[in-house]
Amino acid sequence: MNNKENAICFSGHRSERLPQNKEQLRKLKEILWEEINKAILDGVDTFYFGACYGFDLLCADVVLKLKKDITYKDMKEITLIAVIPFEEQAKNWDEVNRDNYYDILSQCDKVITLNTCYRQGCYKDQNRYMVDRSSKMICYYDSSKRKTVYTVKYAELKNLQIINLYGN
Repeated sequence: MNNKENAICFSGHRSERLPQNKEQLRKLKEILWEEINKAILDGVDTFYFGACYGFDLLCADVVLKLKKDITYKDMKEITLIAVIPFEEQAKNWDEVNRDNYYDILSQCDKVITLNTCYRQGCYKDQNRYMVDRSSKMICYYDSSKRKTVYTVKYAELKNLQIINLYGN
């Protein structure tokens, strides 16, 4: 069982709400890389993500790249866990996002699917699942997107350390 103190979860906007300017997106990826690497150096070894296109998959991609590098250097085991609200989450996504989703899921250490089919409240269940198992959160939100706001507020209620990369 993973230690909550050594776990981080991610929450953030979908692709269309991430920086559209290539330079701004590159900067976001760079800051994200630095924050995840810093967390690993501070003892974090477990990463939870909701596997939605946009910030979630961006975070997972960075963790996977760092995981390959760190495992060989330090023999430290990093665990990436996808928490999927329902089986057909990616069914109606465009092909690029869907392909990225399945590629990243195939590289995860664990994939947890909470429901067979969509049901009301399944995204809240997903977010609570990740927050309840973490001590820190790295997010990207501007307080205008209801699902992300809910997750961040829940994380605040649970006293998680929150790092918001929006506006960096």
